[in-house]
Amino acid sequence: MSDTLWMQVARSIEQSIRDQEFVPGDKLPTEAEFSQKFMVNRHTLRRALSHLQEKGLVESTQGRGSYVRRPALKYRIGRRTRFTDVMRDLAIEARTKTHSLSVVPSSRDVAIALELKPGAKVIRLKRIGLVNDAPIIMSTHYLSHERFPFFSKTYQTHLSVTQTLAHSGVLDFERKRTVVHSRLPFPDETELLNLPRHIPLLATRGWNVDSFGDPLEYGEAIFASDRVELDIAADPVVKTDTVGP
Repeated sequence: MSDTLWMQVARSIEQSIRDQEFVPGDKLPTEAEFSQKFMVNRHTLRRALSHLQEKGLVESTQGRGSYVRRPALKYRIGRRTRFTDVMRDLAIEARTKTHSLSVVPSSRDVAIALELKPGAKVIRLKRIGLVNDAPIIMSTHYLSHERFPFFSKTYQTHLSVTQTLAHSGVLDFERKRTVVHSRLPFPDETELLNLPRHIPLLATRGWNVDSFGDPLEYGEAIFASDRVELDIAADPVVKTDTVGP
């Protein structure tokens, strides 16, 4: 009986969305309000909302409530790809927040990308990009610590990779190569991006070079595939592949 009940609730909310009583971006009534309206307990309501989230109609974030999901954002990757610039071009309110900043020994892949000796110290910066306070991307940036020994300190002032590099004398840089693949998220990624385990990620690896063509930064990023559509410009060299679970 409870299964039938949550399905009835889900269908009712879905119909309200189809009838545009709630439009993309709208915040849905609270759990308490919905529970009172449908005369069901919160467990039943959460099952209904979870079902709508799996269908891609609703987005729920702990502490913020549930919203009608917006259409997927078109994220353009070109020679100069900056999260804030991409969002500004789309006239979308967005911001980034720093997840972590540390100096670590380089892995083999990072060392090769930055043309460093294996194990050389690199700056590792992890950031989360949010649109309307909903996370859509988590990026990890790697830079040579020897080349930018004061990056961490300067970044704390600017909270911007581009501005921090400009302060260090790098006024411009561009994308040399991008690799795209897909995979299922790890448990910590589902939490950070508020993403169901069965929704695949779009993952990219990017190589940026300075105005002399020398390796500057190596980056890895993951996108919630149900919220983002990658628009690859023709100028960077791009390879796509698919990685199984």
